[in-house]
Amino acid sequence: MTCCPRCELEREIERVGNSPVLRDGGARVYDGLLDAQTIKALLHEAVTQHRRIEHCPPGADDEQVRGGEPARHLISVEGGSIEDGLFLAPALSSFLANEVHARVRPCGTRATYSVYGPQAHLDLHRDVRGCDLALITCLYDSDRSADSGVLETWPEHLTTPLGELRGATPKPTQCIGLLPGESLLFHGGVVPHRIAPLTMNRKRVVAIMCFQMLC
Repeated sequence: MTCCPRCELEREIERVGNSPVLRDGGARVYDGLLDAQTIKALLHEAVTQHRRIEHCPPGADDEQVRGGEPARHLISVEGGSIEDGLFLAPALSSFLANEVHARVRPCGTRATYSVYGPQAHLDLHRDVRGCDLALITCLYDSDRSADSGVLETWPEHLTTPLGELRGATPKPTQCIGLLPGESLLFHGGVVPHRIAPLTMNRKRVVAIMCFQMLC
């Protein structure tokens, strides 16, 4: 047991803190990690699989460390055989392990897709326990020039309880936008982050794979 949220977060940093990606701000973007044919196949799977609307109103989340019920409005799509094949491939885990200097394993047996339409958003949070690393690949964006809907992060607040950040609402230190075909490796388990609302008439589709670090 830990004495407080800040102590629990400090222990998390001790566990994953040898990662070069974390030391560089918690995020690393790759262009072409997945080839064009794979991106096309993933997109087709994302728009044909079963989907569900995820909606949680503001004010329901009192989580201080990670997980919780952040306010959100988006469409979640269960992964299929194509995404799962990539997610569970030893070669991908080996690549990620080399990037973060630690052994990694898939979090569960199934990855997901998220579809963001007009005004879709995901409020301030850290990823659920077990999801230390998120590999996010942009599959489609109807407006590549838009600066809305980016991933906003606060890597300087690794040990700050989420409640303190919600109350202060400081400007994000990093704003990360992905073009179709680009992938982001992100320490979402320790770096506070959110996805700001998309503008009207814009749609984005991303593939999301979560991994646990075995430190």
